[in-house]
Amino acid sequence: MTNNTRFKLSLIVIALGLGTASLQANAFGTADDLDKTTYTDAFKALDTDGNGTLSKSEVKHEKIFAKHFAAADKNHDGSLDQQEYSDFRTAAEQKNVKRVASDSWITSKVKGELLKDDGLKSFKISVETHQGMVLLSGFVASEDQIKLAEKIATETKGVKSVKNSLVLKKD
Repeated sequence: MTNNTRFKLSLIVIALGLGTASLQANAFGTADDLDKTTYTDAFKALDTDGNGTLSKSEVKHEKIFAKHFAAADKNHDGSLDQQEYSDFRTAAEQKNVKRVASDSWITSKVKGELLKDDGLKSFKISVETHQGMVLLSGFVASEDQIKLAEKIATETKGVKSVKNSLVLKKD
């Protein structure tokens, strides 16, 4: 591996590592760490009948609660009080932040592995990850490079599947 490639790889890993670390720091907060004013305002806006609780019909337009109302209703009384609303929303947001951090980490690992291979012009290959599924896109010079990039991505720890959308560059 050339010194130039090692330097580029180091820069990418450092940048992505710092971004991932900041995402993870936010992911491990508690409900008390979050802006309760935002949750209070959102709760009050949804509480259309003003009774201090949210019914299933009051939260039907919020995707997270429309699908998981029963899970959020910890005391099983058929409504959400402000604490239940805040706790469930916080947990869902933390889960999403963890997923984004994990996806960022997978993207950096795949890109790093692609950079290690001198036969690939990996700066021409775009890597995106969503829920462990990696999308490779861009232009490469040969069919062998398409297969090699897919093999590298597939063998990277944490990757669940790979969609290879690499295209041969026309001369």
